[in-house]
Amino acid sequence: DPETGEFCVDAGALMLADNGICCIDEFDKMDAADQVAIHEAMEQQTISITKAGIQATLNARTSILAAANPRGGRYDRSKSLRANVDLSAPIMSRFDMFFVVLDECDEASDLHIAQHILDCHRSKSEVLEPPFSTEQLQRYIRFARAFDPQIKEEGKRVLVDCYRQLRQQDTMGRNKSCYRITVRQLESLVRLSEALARLHLDDEVR
Repeated sequence: DPETGEFCVDAGALMLADNGICCIDEFDKMDAADQVAIHEAMEQQTISITKAGIQATLNARTSILAAANPRGGRYDRSKSLRANVDLSAPIMSRFDMFFVVLDECDEASDLHIAQHILDCHRSKSEVLEPPFSTEQLQRYIRFARAFDPQIKEEGKRVLVDCYRQLRQQDTMGRNKSCYRITVRQLESLVRLSEALARLHLDDEVR
């Protein structure tokens, strides 16, 4: 603290995003020490601090949306995802989903993108007309988050069977993911199933 000269705790991005979403760009260029520090936040939703006589455990109940670039600036389709990004297996295993966005040369697609960007610069009010307003989306998200979907016996059997198949593929060497299949992936399946139920405003995971 510049006024008292005492040590104090200053909240970082993950703590400030508690109960929200933390968006991180250039995730692959993060320092190794920061990548290790983020393990606890992604696993236990908390951040422990032990510095300068201060011991604290702060909440970091946030979803992380991260963007990373492939090695060399171009994604190699002949290689796996793990070989294309400069991220460790422990970090990758903590994400529920991966989306590979390819920048491919397509004449029709490039033409539409260029026309849209130029139209946005010329007349923003006419081009940017989404089907839902920001207020409508916020209202829908608030309503969906109020649901607490339950996993019934049938949904439990489906999740267990899916996890069992993933483990068998991993044991037999047919696993195409970048890491070993563990209970962490079962927890990801549960989170995704509950999220889909909330998306459909359903009280039951189907």
